[in-house]
Amino acid sequence: MEIVDTPAGERTRLTIDRQADDLAATVIIDRPGGPETLRLEPVGDNHHRLESTVAPAEPHKFQAGLVLTAKDREQVLPFKMVEPEGHHH
Repeated sequence: MEIVDTPAGERTRLTIDRQADDLAATVIIDRPGGPETLRLEPVGDNHHRLESTVAPAEPHKFQAGLVLTAKDREQVLPFKMVEPEGHHH
């Protein structure tokens, strides 16, 4: 899980080793004003890379959950995003 610069702007990106049939991925970011939800979509024909269609809000330091669903199963993986050293807004 990372935030990357793309030609369309900053995006949240998930890179996976294997593609599960009907995998859906959503990032739910804990924000003071309420959750921010970013649905991740495959990038082109690459089913091992999924990106948000919009940029995550600032700041890019947050607690979040990655919600993975496939074949009527769901798993929530908590994670923490931090700004790179020297990158401040």
